[in-house]
Amino acid sequence: MVGSPHIHNIVERKKIRAIVTVKLERNPNHNPQRKEIGLCPVTGKICTDKTGQHHSYIDEGTSLFDIETRAITRYKNVTRIEVI
Repeated sequence: MVGSPHIHNIVERKKIRAIVTVKLERNPNHNPQRKEIGLCPVTGKICTDKTGQHHSYIDEGTSLFDIETRAITRYKNVTRIEVI
């Protein structure tokens, strides 16, 4: 028999994407008047304020709870999550 009907009953959960903003510990080298461009401490990509406290990245998960739990586990201080 080709394909069991039971296999097709598995529901695929739709993924959601969100912009997650986290707050890192204060960097003593940070000067808001002289922002430094360089690699982001969160994403490793180019950032317009690499020494700043707040950084955002895009994450994907099966629920907002899934994304939030992962962010809190990794960065501790999550300031905002916006579903996109």
